[in-house]
Order: sequence, then structure tokens, then C-alpha cells
Amino acid sequence: MKLRLLFFSATLFNLYLLSLSSTQALATRNREAIDKQQTKSIQTNFQIAKLSVEITGVKLEKNENGVEILLETPASDKLQTIPQEAEKLLIIDIPNAKLRLTSGDRVSFTKPTEGIAEIIVNQKDENTIRVTVVGETGKPQVELFDEQKGLIFQVNSIKNNQASQPPAAEKPIDESTASAKPEATPAVEAQPSSANTRNENSRNESDIEITVTGTRTERAVQDTPGTISVIRSEELETNFVQDIKDLARYEPGVSVRNRPTRSGNSSINIRGIEGNRVLIQVDGVRVPDIYFNTSRDLVDFDSLKRVEIIRGPGSSLYGSDAIGGVVSYITKDPLDYLDIFGKEGFVSGKVTYNSVDSSFAETFTVAAGDEQLSTSFVYTRRDGQESKNFGGRNPNPQTIGGNNFLGKVVLQPDSRNTFKLTGEFFEQQTDTDVKSAAVSLPGPPGSRRLSQNAEDYTRRGRGSIAYEYNNPDGGFVQKARSQFYYQDAETTENVQELRQIGNTLRRRVSQNRFLQNMIGGDIQLESNFQTGSLNHRLVYGSDILNTNTSRPRDNTEFNLTARTSTKNVGGELFPNKTFPDTDTLRIGLYIQDEISLADNKITIIPGIRYDYYQLKPYNNDADFARINTENYRVEGISASAISPKLGIIAKLTPEVSLYGQYVRGFRSPPYDDAAIAFTNFASFYTVLPNADLKPETSDSYELGLRYNSSYLNAGVTGFYNRYKNFIQTVFVDETVIGGRTFQRFQSQNTEGAEIYGVEAKVEYRFSGKPEGLNLFSSLAYAEGTDLRTNQPLDSVNPLKAIIGIGYRSPENRWGTQLFTTLVGRKDQVTSATQFKPSGYTSVDLTGYYNFNPNTTLNIGVFNLFNQKYWEWSDVRGLTTTSPDLELYTQPGLNVAASLTVRF
Repeated sequence: MKLRLLFFSATLFNLYLLSLSSTQALATRNREAIDKQQTKSIQTNFQIAKLSVEITGVKLEKNENGVEILLETPASDKLQTIPQEAEKLLIIDIPNAKLRLTSGDRVSFTKPTEGIAEIIVNQKDENTIRVTVVGETGKPQVELFDEQKGLIFQVNSIKNNQASQPPAAEKPIDESTASAKPEATPAVEAQPSSANTRNENSRNESDIEITVTGTRTERAVQDTPGTISVIRSEELETNFVQDIKDLARYEPGVSVRNRPTRSGNSSINIRGIEGNRVLIQVDGVRVPDIYFNTSRDLVDFDSLKRVEIIRGPGSSLYGSDAIGGVVSYITKDPLDYLDIFGKEGFVSGKVTYNSVDSSFAETFTVAAGDEQLSTSFVYTRRDGQESKNFGGRNPNPQTIGGNNFLGKVVLQPDSRNTFKLTGEFFEQQTDTDVKSAAVSLPGPPGSRRLSQNAEDYTRRGRGSIAYEYNNPDGGFVQKARSQFYYQDAETTENVQELRQIGNTLRRRVSQNRFLQNMIGGDIQLESNFQTGSLNHRLVYGSDILNTNTSRPRDNTEFNLTARTSTKNVGGELFPNKTFPDTDTLRIGLYIQDEISLADNKITIIPGIRYDYYQLKPYNNDADFARINTENYRVEGISASAISPKLGIIAKLTPEVSLYGQYVRGFRSPPYDDAAIAFTNFASFYTVLPNADLKPETSDSYELGLRYNSSYLNAGVTGFYNRYKNFIQTVFVDETVIGGRTFQRFQSQNTEGAEIYGVEAKVEYRFSGKPEGLNLFSSLAYAEGTDLRTNQPLDSVNPLKAIIGIGYRSPENRWGTQLFTTLVGRKDQVTSATQFKPSGYTSVDLTGYYNFNPNTTLNIGVFNLFNQKYWEWSDVRGLTTTSPDLELYTQPGLNVAASLTVRF
């Protein structure tokens, strides 16, 4: 490892020196050109400074090419324009201009023409007006024309998905037609800056945040019903997000349970619902289930373009398992790398260090190609040790190593058709000396587990081929996408224990495996049309998925004193399976319509989905029969569900919008509840299968208010979720097996639960733009009740708030953020003996510096004031007398750093 690290660090250092030398050489060769350009810029700025123009009206008029946006000005006043480009965006700033409108300082038009999602005119700061044109499939095509009544923006309909060009420079006009069409105003070109390239995703930075998960279409988050978080790769990098626990760090209402004794992170909790009730997907492919000691931390974040989190049910679009929410990972495409420098080749190296687990991660990226054919390959290697705690008790020693490979090939033979081939492989090996497992055991006096060593291996591999069609002139269907994929995943737990049982010394060697392979596909179509004054964006499609799940278990006990061995361990005969191998078939059909009316001031989004589910266990399984000693009959299940949705967004003013939605959630009965059947002779209990299980459902209501301007973004949301037919394991009765009394348990539908709460978020930008000083805050508070027991729902987290301040330099050369996390005490719990940690306050500081366009340094200092605290999501279920409490403390002061070099 040290040799590999030294080699990689040396390579990065050489690349950095090369970048410095190339930058210096380039500066020397172009010094004269730069001097001329600066002189020209000074002259231009002097001319702009003399202007002070008022915009007295903003009007939209449709024409055969698209729409015209007229900025009305007093006669003979001229406007200067400064365009900026980003992915599917064109931003045009007009300096020394002010909006003088009765409706306020912001005007927006939603879907004004084909291929354009939105046009926004707003007062960016005291002396600058910003016009933002958001394309649906590519960069918008905009032409500028001056005439006596003002400045006209001709926004052309996008007929294909090719990236359009920036506003054209001045074109000669024939004298015979000069009176028919005003003279074009040349645009002022935005000059490149060394700080514009901060990382692989800096080009996507804009004031408008787009989601594709909330409605399965590209839509501004601020115009989407419900609550959605979009975390871009820039934030993943600066906040040192390396796993799902880090992902939830600054997301109130979202948490991850960590198991520090051995297993690490489990799954994502959204508003009190967790595990397999939250759908996690990567590029539209489901991440495998969690089962006992397994984890859903199966994606490497260095390969991601962004993460989107839907709070609350998403079953109307995504079907079963989205009853609690949806977490969607989107990986980077080759052009995401190639567009950074606008070249046909890209190479980067990144090294990251984190003191929490003394880990190093090295990422190597290469991409090549053009808009027609491109390819990329990303490799990440991670090595680390056990995560530190506050020091009251040493953690169990661990050695962790992992690899992640992501390769893509994208073919775009023409502007309408795109093919994408993706291959991904993730693996991680964790070796643990489980010192905390050395405890007394039932049995003869002196019985004790002397030692336990675990080797846990996880892998996930997937291959997919996708096709996208985009043709705004294609009749009823303008867009289509389809995907076919195969995914194979495995978790293997190898454990060796040394036990003292009375006067004998025994060694147990066990292996538990959890296997899932998936094969599936989906197709989605989009039709945009009008009926009278109503604009429609109709999305409809279907998906099919078959999942095979298996849980093989093996165990051998060696009597080292008597020199014998047995497969009958703890009363169980191995190898066995607690449920038979099971196929799960899911078929879904959905349709959703985004309806805009009242001059796009109101958008109504109805949707509905039908799901069919079939569970087929294979009963002729010898390993399953070996533990199903009572011959419980395991039967298949088929079920269906309908999940409707209705959302509405009303723009009360250009800045203020009111939204609400109702969503029905759905989760089909899983294999480990319906088909499980076994008897535990050591603990005297037996578990019954249940083929009569009904699907779980939920009814979710949400109401919110948002304010969005160049200076202030704020929103508050209230929600109420009612869950019905929750599947829980309950005590049934007692029975006699072999002359001994056993308790019987079974998974059954119960009354369910209710969860309600409020979430808020606010950001204030002092300059009215991303650069400069900004304040931000977010908060989540929820309460939950188990309706079966009328007890508090322990899975609901206590009050959490984030308060922070950030700064970004004008040219984005450097930036920093200070986060303060405040968490309340969890007072209402189900058990009086439950450990209830006190509330806490923790402070983090992060920052970055761009040495040049090629090199970026990120640094983070976490728990800055070295506070001792526990997170409720981790200690939930531990009693006040648990000997392992100190293992669950969070790390004290810790640091992280990364260096990225790119060409």
C-alpha cells in the first residue's frame, strides 16, 4: 500500500509541476494578446459604466421560430449583454440595468416553446439584470436584437438535442430588408478564467437546480411539488462524502445507522422510514437489499455526477420499495469530463486522506472522444482501518480495502439517437478482530467466547445498455428512453470463533452468504402537446424486473479437546437456508401529466401507477428443508397495487410559490417475510411463513411554501404520512416440539404507523449571486407513533438543524464553509431502559483552493471543538447498561484532505 501511495503521490506531483510549467509557458506566449484583450475590456467596461437603464416591462410573444422576450426600455436606451454558458443553460447578464416592474424583480415563463423548460428574468444584484434560458435537451439558441422599444431575445425552439451555439455575433443585413428586421446586437464574449474549472462538475454551477428524479423529467427543484435534495459532485467533493453516512451529514430528515462493532453502515433513513422501504438506485438500477449484517453502501461517490433524494413516497413513479423515499445516484458520462477543457481527451488523478479511519483513496480518470463517440473509465482504490471514536474504548481493529471500476461508451450517430453502454464493478473487503464479542456464554460455568474474527466481502457488478431518442418534431412522441440491465451482488460473511465451553475448547467456522441477481428493463416515453390554453408534458412507461434471492448458511464446530467436528451447531443442521431460493417478479405501468395553465402560473401534476408483483419460492431446496424441521408449507404470492399522485404548484408572485401533493406509497411483501420458515433449537423459537401478507401502503400529504430570488431562497414544508398494513414480526403462541416449549413468531400485517413533521431551508446571498458571502440553514423535526402498540416510533430521529456561513471568491479561486450542526435529545422512546443520548452541537469547517485550472486542493476539519456525542440513529436499541456504548461515540477532532490534478 505504501509503495502504491508513494507512486501515486509522485505521479500527482509531477502532473502538478507539468501543469504549472504549461500554464507559465502559455502565459508567456499569449502575454501580448492578453494585454490587448484587457485594453479592449477596459474600453467596453467604460462604455457600460455610462449606462443606467430601466426595464419598464417584460413581454413574451410567440412566433414561428419560438418566442420573443421583449425587455422594454425608454426610447434610444441601449443594453449591453454578457453571456455565460452551462450545460443546457444560457445565462445573459445585463449590467447597469434595473427592473421597474409592478410585479416585482422577477418574471418567469415555464415551457414557453419546444425544448425550452423555463425563461427567467430577474434582478441579479443592484445594478445587473440576469436572463436565464433553460433548455430541456441542449443549450438554447438565442439571438439578440435592438429596436426602439427595447431589447429582444429571440429564443428558438430546440428541434434536436445538439448543444446550441452562444448568441451569434453581428451579421450583415441586406439594405432592402433592414427595415423589416432590426440590427443584431453583438454579444460580449465571456472570457475564460483560471478559476472556472474547479472540479469535474464546475460547469454545471448555476442558480437553477434541476431534478430528474422528482417527476422523471428535467424540472427546476423550486417548481417541483414535494421535497427533493440535489447534491452535485462539487458538494460531494468539498464535503468529503465517501459513504452514505457522509451523504446524510448535512441533510436534516435523512440519517444512516452505523454499526461500529463490525458491520459498518446499514441503510438510509428518510423521515423515520428505512431499510428496504427506501428505494436506492444507480442510473435507474436498484441497489441490492439489506439483510441482517449486510449493507447498502455499495456505490463509490467519486464516480457520481449528482445524488437526488426524494423525501416521502415515490411509488407513483418508481413502484414497490419507494414507500419511504427514493435515493437516486447518477454517474458521470464521458462528456462530463471532456467538456471541462473542451478537448477530445481528459486525464485526472485524485488522492484523498481521512483521519477518521486513516484511509487513503486514489481515483484515476481517463476520457476520450467527441460528441458522436466518447468513452470514459474511472478507477478508485480505497484502503483504511477502523473508524475512530471519542476514545472511551478502543474500536474493534479493522482492515478495509476496496475497488470500484466504472466504464462507459456513448455513441450518438445523429442528433436524435444516443446509445450508452455502461459497466460497473464495486467490491470491498473488511477484516475485523471483533474484540467486543469476547463475552460470557450460556452453558457450563466458565463458558465464554474467547475471540471472534470476521472477514466480510461485498461485491456488486452491473452492465447496462441504454437508448435515448429526442426529436421535438417527432409527432406525438418527442422523447423516449429505454434500458436493459443485469446486476449481480454478493455479501459473504466468514467468521471464526474460539470458545471455552466448560472444560472443552471449541472453534466455530461459519459462512453466511446473501446473493441477489437482477435482470430487468424499462422504457419511458414523453409527449408534449397543447389542448386549448393548457400545456401538457405527458410521461408514461413501464418497467419489468426479476430478482433471484438466496441466503446460504454453513457452520462447522470443531472440538479441539476431543478432536471431533460436527455440522450440528446450536441445534441447527448445516448447511441450510432460512428461506428457499426465491424469484421476485415486478411489472409496473405508469403515466403522469404536467399540466400548465393560467399563463404558466399554475401547474397540476396528476399521476398513477399500476404494479404487479409475484413471489415464487423454490420449495425443492434440500438446504431449506434441513432447517424447516416442522415442514411449514411455503407458498408463493401474487399481488397488485395502484399508486396515485396529485401535485400542484401555484406561483402567487414571480418569487413566491405554494405547493402541495398527495402520494400513495406501496411495498409488496418481501421474500424474507413471506417465505421464511425455520426453527432455532438453541433459543427455543420457531418462525412461520405467511402467504397471506398484503402489500404495505402509505398515504402522504405535503404542503409547502417557497420564496426564490437572486438574494434569498427559502422554503418550509409540513408533511403527514400514514402507513397501513406494516409488515412486522409478532408473537403468535407457544407450541411443543420434541417435548420442549417453543415460541412461535410470524410476519403479519399490523395497523402501521403515522409520522408527521416540518422541514425548512433558507439561504441568503449578500451579493445576489453564488460568489461572495452567504448564510444558510436547514431544519427537520418529526414525530412518529407505532399504531399497533401506540408507542413512539424509535426510527424517527430527533430535531436536527444546520446553520452555516460560506464564502466564494469572485473568480472562484477559493472558498470556505462553516457548518454548525445542532441536534436535540430524543425524549420519547419505547423502553424506559433505552439509552437516550443528550443533544449536541458540532462544528465543521471546509475549504478549497484552485492553484490553477488543473489543480484543486480540498481541506476539511470536522468536530472542530472536539465534542463527545452519540447519534441517535446509531445507539437506537442500546440500553443504558450496554458495555458497548463507548464504541458508538462519534470521532473527536478529525481532518480530511484531497488533491486533484486534471488535464
